[in-house]
Amino acid sequence: MSDARERWTHQKFALAEAMRRMEAGAKRICVTTPTGGGKSLIICDLIEQAVARECKAVLYTNRRLLINQLERVLEGHGIRFGVRAAGHEDRRELDVQVSSLPTENARVFKSEKWDLHGNGKPILVIVDEAHLNKGEVAQKVLNRHVEDGSACIGFTATPIGLKGVYDELVIAGTPSELRQCGALVPAYHYGIDEPDMSNFRQNVKTGEFSEGDVRKAIMTKCIFGRVLEHYRALNPDGRPTILFAPGVKESVWFAQQLCEAGVRAAHIDGEGVWADGEYERGGDRERILRACMGGEVVLCNRFVAREGLDLKPVSHCILATVMGSLQSYLQSVGRVLRACQGKERASIQDHGGHFWRHGSVNADREWKLEYTENILSGMRAERFTEKKEPEPIRCPKCGLVRAAGPLCKGCGFESTKRTRMVMQQDGTLVEHEGDIFKPRRVKQFQNTEQIWIRCYYRAKNSKNRMTFRQAASLMNYEEHYWPPNNLRFMPKEALDWYNAVADVPVERLIGGKQEAG
Repeated sequence: MSDARERWTHQKFALAEAMRRMEAGAKRICVTTPTGGGKSLIICDLIEQAVARECKAVLYTNRRLLINQLERVLEGHGIRFGVRAAGHEDRRELDVQVSSLPTENARVFKSEKWDLHGNGKPILVIVDEAHLNKGEVAQKVLNRHVEDGSACIGFTATPIGLKGVYDELVIAGTPSELRQCGALVPAYHYGIDEPDMSNFRQNVKTGEFSEGDVRKAIMTKCIFGRVLEHYRALNPDGRPTILFAPGVKESVWFAQQLCEAGVRAAHIDGEGVWADGEYERGGDRERILRACMGGEVVLCNRFVAREGLDLKPVSHCILATVMGSLQSYLQSVGRVLRACQGKERASIQDHGGHFWRHGSVNADREWKLEYTENILSGMRAERFTEKKEPEPIRCPKCGLVRAAGPLCKGCGFESTKRTRMVMQQDGTLVEHEGDIFKPRRVKQFQNTEQIWIRCYYRAKNSKNRMTFRQAASLMNYEEHYWPPNNLRFMPKEALDWYNAVADVPVERLIGGKQEAG
């Protein structure tokens, strides 16, 4: 029996649209709704629809914590199900199954001890946290299901880099719509300080910095003092808090330091927990999560609490790390945005410069399956460079960051000055003033197009698969000016500027038909 609660408009739309597309023959559908949008109810409604039509269903995920949470959700809706994962009783006779993708890969494809769910017949396939399940294993499982005639529906709040895994995207609600219906609370983002990341490189595919680089940049001499000082200032009542650290060891260290400073804290990771002065392998993480929601401990982690976990009472988030990818940022901060009784707002204590890098978590975003981390970060930088969007303003009095406007909504202080506090590796703080992104020096001379075409072919034949934006940067580096965006062999579509030159057909380029013909 389904949950009796009335569904929000975006939940009703997601269910109806997913059903409509399946009935129209779609086999790979991605449904996105912001973190806190109640995707669990949508999933349960989809499963009940399938069972009512005498169709079996499988719900895939890849983490033990998420399996435990999905079990509670399905039990709460009265749905009978089995779990196919290590440590669970085999109840494959039931029509609904919760399944671990790693276990499925090991038992079906490697050892061939099991048949894949459905045993060659069409079933409803649901993938929780689809952004985590887009690798080789997940695609192998989904491809087999599609070959068997099944429809596959993936759910995620961050549909980034999913082209090729899914064919259609259903957008169910925006952050502003979810705040309006009472699903989310607004976030207040405090830009405390950020490390100097100018000498560190990001992974082009994932957008992340290496863990070693983040650790080196974040773990300065005075980082804990800054974290503790601003935690006490921004959260004097000790509201339930979660802290994200650069690594597992650093997360344990933060928990230890908080305890020594008189703030009770605990750490969880994929293997166990640190609490009350000792690390216990395979410890009771559920107990720590409950203690965090009750405001009894500050929950420290690296990434294990980033996705899926429903921690509604938690309202203060400490980012004591640097998340290079938008996906990691939105998923992590999403833990504190869910509304619950007595919770009117969330606060983000940012020591990683995330508002400048990724923008506000309150913002409504455009999503396309074609978007990758590289494309999204490039488009944001482009908007700032061309001054189509103002860079953020940090209140010099309280540290609250806003997208624009002279008045701070936190303390009422009026200022249009753009400053950032950058922490050097020796622990000193340096105030940086002014915009980060400077306007480009765009010029065009008689030979500009010929120079650009040479850069185009160099990029097209490059071993490191240069993008069009990198090709233009190469020209700026060598010629000391940027070319205009209307030359031959330049992309007609904005997205292609962030694709590898070798991957874009000449038909999609300005004047490209001349070569194609």
